[in-house]
Amino acid sequence: MSQSNHEERIYQELRRRAVAQFGEDRAEELESYLRTAAQQVHDVEHADVHPDLEPLFQE
Repeated sequence: MSQSNHEERIYQELRRRAVAQFGEDRAEELESYLRTAAQQVHDVEHADVHPDLEPLFQE
């Protein structure tokens, strides 16, 4: 899946939730924030982390 396609799917889900919670008008006002959040979620989901830097689970 291409990066832009995946980001768009994330954005659409965030927008759907914003409309459900705040209404259509407010979701439109939040569009730039939703797009930024979608890009950030995508970046985190696809970040390469060196195995030595992964968090350790401590009990």
